[in-house]
Amino acid sequence: MKASVAELVTVILEKLDTVSEKPPTEKAMRSFLIEQGYNRRDIDSAFKMINTHLSEKPILQETAPAIRQLAFFESTKVQTDVHQAMTRLELMGLLEPLEREMLIERFVHSEGQADMEALDFALSYIIGAGRNIESQQAMLAVFDGYSPTMH
Repeated sequence: MKASVAELVTVILEKLDTVSEKPPTEKAMRSFLIEQGYNRRDIDSAFKMINTHLSEKPILQETAPAIRQLAFFESTKVQTDVHQAMTRLELMGLLEPLEREMLIERFVHSEGQADMEALDFALSYIIGAGRNIESQQAMLAVFDGYSPTMH
């Protein structure tokens, strides 16, 4: 997406947010944006994006993903805070069940007990290597205890 279109979407949404009474019509917004010096093609693209997004129906998952209970031999190899961090990542949709199992398997076969440093290494170099930068940043933010910020 072009930066000018993203800027236009922001301008349109901010304009709609500042109006306390009934929102302006699309025609009025288009004329306002043309007066501000924006390109007609970019305005069309911005409105198309907004209208497409508003027409999508939200998808509601009625069931939460199952929380993985560790077997006894797994719980002796994985610290509680590591298990909690992995659960947070999975609940946020940043860690797939197959990836979770791969991490647990790696921790079970490693020496000593898996701590947060081992999880950080595994997330950074094993799981995160196949993800884009936004997904990596969101994953590490949740890992650190913050809520995810998706762009």
